[in-house]
Parts: sequence; structure tokens; C-alpha cells
Amino acid sequence: MSKLKVFLFVFVLSLVSVNIASDYYRDDLYRLAIEFEASKANLLPKKISIEGKPYAYLENSRQDKLGTIIMLHGFSANKENWIRFSEPLADKYHLIALDLMGHGDSTIDMSQSYSIVEQSAFVKQFASALNLKRFHLVGNSMGGAISSLYAATYPEQVLSITLISPAGIHDIPSKMDELLSQGINPLIASNTDEFNELMDFVMEDKPFIPDVITKVEAEKSIRRLEINQKIFKDIRSDLGKGLEQKFTSIIAPTLIIWGEQDRAINVKNIDKYTKLISGAQQLVLEDIGHLAMLEAPSVSAEAMLEFLPKPSS
Repeated sequence: MSKLKVFLFVFVLSLVSVNIASDYYRDDLYRLAIEFEASKANLLPKKISIEGKPYAYLENSRQDKLGTIIMLHGFSANKENWIRFSEPLADKYHLIALDLMGHGDSTIDMSQSYSIVEQSAFVKQFASALNLKRFHLVGNSMGGAISSLYAATYPEQVLSITLISPAGIHDIPSKMDELLSQGINPLIASNTDEFNELMDFVMEDKPFIPDVITKVEAEKSIRRLEINQKIFKDIRSDLGKGLEQKFTSIIAPTLIIWGEQDRAINVKNIDKYTKLISGAQQLVLEDIGHLAMLEAPSVSAEAMLEFLPKPSS
């Protein structure tokens, strides 16, 4: 990003902080803020057409890198969740943060199935479209379940998987399971207050996020109410349908990172996940919730860097 653009970003953001800037500038401020954050990891926004539908992703340069890492976000999230996590990795690895089907800036289709099985198949299409033969996978929550299933289904392509509070195993109930049994879904927001509650629910140690980003993300989430409800239903339909058994066939080196204060998926499920995947390593982070890559991006990324298999010379 040019020095002028950085100056403009800081200047206009300061106006917002004292309520001088109008809501008219909100989308531009949001875009500048995201660009500024992404530029620190050299990530650029891109799109690709798969079966005639556009899908969005962030990517840095492929040149002179140790390998490719594909990052898969969780339910109702987006590719931007990985920006701060990417900074310690950007110099060494070719990074791709994908907006999964029905999420972020990718295609929304109410007739599409968003099950874990279908989303794993979509990631295969995406990798093929970019001519990616072998790569590391990182997934959070829903993205963790997709990564696990992908590694089990296409072992020849996966160099390693890093799972951050992965979905897929819910033997030990969480606070979210308790709320769902009462007809309350804390991960779906229909108004601004519910979005703020969602953020408090999924994160124990919330990072600083500029107010303009929070407001725009809230508006996006509220507009996506219908598709979020469908995606959540489709995801839940997969759970308990043999996913666990499939995970036992994973042969890729596996690191599982979990926040000790995760209210969405109980951290105690980490032990079963670790037992199902031969040789899996685990790391539990104190005072962290469901989104370790946002709450503790440097710690999470450095743990993965230390874990990643080094390419043979």
C-alpha cells in the first residue's frame, strides 16, 4: 500500500473515531481498513469462476515459497478472519484464504447444499482450478471439519492439517449446544445487538477491531440471515453421519489448536479428535475462545510454523 493510502486510511479513520465522518464513507473506510490489514501480509483480493459462479479469495505471491497453505474459515465468517494470522507466515508460504460457498464475497445460492461433504468437494474444485497439487490446510470450526474430511478423502494432496477449534466431534456438549436445545442460536444474528452478542460469545479475548469494520460486518451478517440459517442446518445434518470414522483415515501430520474458553465447541472434545487421528498433536490456549486465529494470531501462527513439516531439500 502506498504511503498516501496509509495516510488517508489513518486520517479518515481518525475522523470516524470522533464522529466527524459521515456514514456515507463507511463502505470506503471498511475497504481501506481491510486493504491496510491485508497489505501487511501481502494478501490481494482475487476471484475465480467455478461452474460459472464467482468465488473470492485472498492470495500472496507463489514465488520462492516453502509451499502453499489454504485457510478455511468457520460458519458465517469470511476470508478476512485469516489476515492477522497470515502475517507471520507470509514471507515463507504461499497463502490462500478462501471465502467458502455462501460466505463472504463468494456466490450465494439457496438451492445449493452447504453440507461438510459438499464444501469439501468444492475445495477440491477450487484447488484444481488454481492447479494446486499439494498443500497444507488450516481450518477453523466448520473449516476444521472441512479440512479433516478433505485430508481423509484426498490424502495424496494434503501435506498437513492444522485444526483450530474444529467442528465434527461434539461428544461433550458446549454452551452453544445448551442454547440450541432452548431454540437459541448464538451464531446467527438478526440485528446489531445479536451480532455484538455473537462476537462476545465466540471470542474470550477480543482483539482491537476498528469500529467501522464491526459496523459493516454486522450489517453484512444481518443481511445474510436467510443463507446463514440454511448453511447452519446443512452443516448440522452432516454431524454424526460417519464423519468421525472418516477422520480415522487421516494420515497427514495434524495439529489441533483449541481455546480453553471455547463456548461454541467444548475444548474437552480435543482428546477424542487427537485419538482419532494417528500422531495428532494438540495445543490448548488459556483465556482464548473459539477463534484463536483472531484472538491470538501470532501465537497460533507461530505454533503452526513450528509444527509444519519442512520440505525435503
